[in-house]
Amino acid sequence: MRHTHRHIRAAHTAGHALAAAARGHLTHLRYTLTTTHRVQIAYRKENGETSVRIVEPDKVWRSTAGDWCLRAHDLLRDAARTFRLDRITALETA
Repeated sequence: MRHTHRHIRAAHTAGHALAAAARGHLTHLRYTLTTTHRVQIAYRKENGETSVRIVEPDKVWRSTAGDWCLRAHDLLRDAARTFRLDRITALETA
């Protein structure tokens, strides 16, 4: 039973860490939107695959499902793409 509680506590702590990281990304992206910088993101897809992208952020919003999202022009794909903030594992000005 203690083993289960430990996993629940660890998952809860990880959830808070992800939420804090998403808020940090949101602050950085809001600054980026006002200063029109490109940003490099490390992004984890739903299947767990990761990639590094350079994007030009356009807008940040909250979806009807409650997820924070970034709409940006992806230079790798040369197209507009939507990225969930909770899947961005690293972000820096490019």
